[in-house]
Amino acid sequence: MDRARFDPMIIALDEPGELAPRLAPMDVPLRLLRRGQGLDPAVIGDLAELFGREGIDLVHTHNPRPHVHGALAALAARRVIGKRPRVVHTKHGRNYPDDAGRVLASRMASALSDRIVAVSDDARRVALEIERGSARRLVTIRNGVDTRVYEPGDAARARQALDVPADVLHVGCVARLSAEKDHATLIQAFARVRTSHPGARLTLVGDGPEREALEALVKKFGLQGAVHFLGHRDDVPVLLPGFDLFTLASRTEGTSLTLLEAAAAGLPIVATRVGGNPEIVTHGETGLLVPAGEPAALADAISSVWTRPDRAQMGRAGRALVQARYGIGQMISAYETLYAEVLRLA
Repeated sequence: MDRARFDPMIIALDEPGELAPRLAPMDVPLRLLRRGQGLDPAVIGDLAELFGREGIDLVHTHNPRPHVHGALAALAARRVIGKRPRVVHTKHGRNYPDDAGRVLASRMASALSDRIVAVSDDARRVALEIERGSARRLVTIRNGVDTRVYEPGDAARARQALDVPADVLHVGCVARLSAEKDHATLIQAFARVRTSHPGARLTLVGDGPEREALEALVKKFGLQGAVHFLGHRDDVPVLLPGFDLFTLASRTEGTSLTLLEAAAAGLPIVATRVGGNPEIVTHGETGLLVPAGEPAALADAISSVWTRPDRAQMGRAGRALVQARYGIGQMISAYETLYAEVLRLA
């Protein structure tokens, strides 16, 4: 982002998050406002006061609950500073389209927003057809990754660092250990894979509330020593080349950054056919897509990719796709243009 034009501040409503330590070196302030359950009027008031005190011109929200709180706070801030900060919201996924209450809340917040950004064609369809957003205020900006950071690397060195033998199938996944990522299905699928590939390894990068349950599941299937939980890591670009393929078993997705990063690293991918995943993974060309929640189908796809003679070509095709459509420079430029456009509305 051009810091000569935009002066960012991060506001977290639940927890600082894993990326918080990176903000101070970039001279980006972080404010933490602890949100209660449901709609929290106190947090809305605190946000409105903060917007006025800091002279905030534009509020950019991510995820449904911050969207509702941020949009209402921007409206309330008019009483504090005499004008409403402009509101941009990025819609990262489907956001519970079958939950009538949440859909209604999203519709209300969207009506109070100047622009809604969909990160995928699937998210755009949900915003238009289910949340009934305004097509005039809806734009698509795809997530981007730095393909100079995420690129094919030294596989032998990465495997040595992870203590994985060179001649065994090594499956990797980078994702928060939360229910929607459905690591349980991945672990069940991996147990099936091990019956035909006894030396196979599974490395899970990321942390989250499901870790204890997932570790118990690994123990139940007798996979201790074959499945490794690495927790949060800042060296993912160095780790990715050590995987033979990347797997994501999510039940829902927008445009998964970890899929983009894996593809940029030249890895073939096995993922579920949900959300924006089919926009990143071209079935049969850059990887394979399977139904969500089906361990047998996921296991078959993992084994199939591992034994394909064109596995390396799949990885190269995936990287080419990311370079063409999902570059970080393209994303930053699109957001800067959007910010300038929205601020001219003031």
